[in-house]
Amino acid sequence: MYVEKDGVTVLNQKCIRNGKIDFALSRLSDVEKKVAIDKFLIAGDILINSTGVGTAGRVGFFEGGKETTIDSHVTVVRVDINKAAPKFIFYNLLGMESEIETFAEGTTGQTELSRDRVREIAIPLPPLPEQRAIAAVLSSLDDKIDLLHRQNKTLEGMAKTVYAYFFIDNRKVSWKECPLSELANHQKISIHPNKNPASLFYHYSIPAFDEAHMPIPELGTLIQSNKYAVTKNTILFSKLNPHKDKRVWLISSSIDANSVCSTEFQVMNPKADKYLFFLYGFISHPGNYNEIAAGVGGTSGSHQRIDPDVIFTFKCFLPDDTTVTEYNETVGLIFTKIHHNRQSIQTLVKQRDSLLPKLMSGEVRVHL
Repeated sequence: MYVEKDGVTVLNQKCIRNGKIDFALSRLSDVEKKVAIDKFLIAGDILINSTGVGTAGRVGFFEGGKETTIDSHVTVVRVDINKAAPKFIFYNLLGMESEIETFAEGTTGQTELSRDRVREIAIPLPPLPEQRAIAAVLSSLDDKIDLLHRQNKTLEGMAKTVYAYFFIDNRKVSWKECPLSELANHQKISIHPNKNPASLFYHYSIPAFDEAHMPIPELGTLIQSNKYAVTKNTILFSKLNPHKDKRVWLISSSIDANSVCSTEFQVMNPKADKYLFFLYGFISHPGNYNEIAAGVGGTSGSHQRIDPDVIFTFKCFLPDDTTVTEYNETVGLIFTKIHHNRQSIQTLVKQRDSLLPKLMSGEVRVHL
């Protein structure tokens, strides 16, 4: 039996990240094409990315709900519930993501994880009741992580509303127009981490932004290319495909020593700290951001970049100190809470990932 694909959600490898499925990155199918009903996902299906460097091996869990299918870059693992608990298998695969990625074959940029290789993955199976108990413990941590993510979405929405109130709804005609370069410097302090191989660096990379908005601790020996120094109270603006992927990273005063970022980021250093939150709100605002991002160039459709001059010559305005101070007092608490939640999420993820092997080995026992 066949049905029209109109209204059916199609998931791709970009939708799977951090064990979750981001439906915002999915697409609706072409209404002129058809799909067999037996290709629809069912609750409990486990999804594994099958292509892409850095994305192959990523795992997600489909909770059910809307009619959903996948494209050719995603593999579905459907568990026999008489033998295994789907969530138990999912958490095992989630902890093996890096290992699973090594199963992918092919040349750089064209790697593919075949279904045959996925079938070779071995997972120890304790009795079914124990599987369910282990999955329940790990799910409880995931519930806390999800709650913090939802809180941050709410807080981010509040921050946008506060910006609009101060600088759009109540913008004063007396505020003079000026280029962004009048309020922020383009900071380009080059760092070579591999010259200090034993030192620990905090790497603000594109994947780190996409994964958790938190830097990744890495030894200098693992960071081969040069980076830019990241200092407190700065903003990172990704020059890579800004018209496709919005990446604007607010770096407040809470920052570790040896913080560096990918050279795919432009580092904006406000000429006065008081302008940090205002500048972040200004360039993050959809109207301003989209206009800046429209200035991309390059011949490659997949890797287009924006010239720094497009960012720093973009027209802004200079608000008065009284308004800036009142805005900072209001929005500063919001950004502090968002950062605290991200740290808590990172801690909970580490706890979840370290708990599974302890539960499997019996080091930590679960009550059935």
